[in-house]
Amino acid sequence: MSGKYLIVNADDYNSDEERNQGILTAAQQGIVTSVSVLANCAWPEASLSGLACVFKKKAGIHLNITKGCPLTPGLLTLVDGLGRFPDKYTVWMKALAGRLDLDEIEREFSAQIIRLKEAEIMADHIDGNNHIHIFPGIAEVTARVARRFGIKKIRLPLELFSLSSLPAPKKILINALSLRARAIFKHSGLIGTDYFAGIHDPCVARVASLRRFIRNLPGGTTELMCHPGYCSASGNPFSNDVRAQETAALIDPEVLEDVTKHRVTLISYTDLS
Repeated sequence: MSGKYLIVNADDYNSDEERNQGILTAAQQGIVTSVSVLANCAWPEASLSGLACVFKKKAGIHLNITKGCPLTPGLLTLVDGLGRFPDKYTVWMKALAGRLDLDEIEREFSAQIIRLKEAEIMADHIDGNNHIHIFPGIAEVTARVARRFGIKKIRLPLELFSLSSLPAPKKILINALSLRARAIFKHSGLIGTDYFAGIHDPCVARVASLRRFIRNLPGGTTELMCHPGYCSASGNPFSNDVRAQETAALIDPEVLEDVTKHRVTLISYTDLS
């Protein structure tokens, strides 16, 4: 694709009501064009109707084994003593050590995609909560599941290093895993963007950083990962002031003007070819 094309994907839909509302606002009033859904979390009717109205029942599946409870019964290696998914760092370490049962992961990933289909939502791409879909062994599972359900698009969170920020250990790890996963996804015929951003750069919650990112966007296709929302009334620690700041930045008039000024075309994963 010639020109500059940008997918702005909001992660974690269904995390809580405040996150849902922030995502919908950023899509209706701002530059968000795509969304990823946590299918193992609650499905309030309002969340389903909002998703259908704003995103036309097209959304990504946010494959998840680091938040909430599984949809699949009888799992042993993916849950803690309370039957819940452990925190991301515990899961990351177990994944890197090969201590997660890949058959269990495949069954749970499949169940989450089926849950999305049952809600009459078409998964137009795959990504992973905390990027779990690129970890060793899990990347191969993800590719198999994508083929089985006919999903052709996938996130590759390979973010270029920026002179404005130091290479944090998390970013180095995710990039190394992405380089390995890229060959697996390509071999399976999965399609992603040319570039990815949003782990450390830009800071989506800061208008100036977001504007700089748009101004310097390279030619080709780029995904910008974001997490808009509002402060949670239920105490979800991730739904905080930063989420509200991201929402405000994503709908900022100057950001909207820059998209037009710098000839950036906003697209979704459905538009990738």
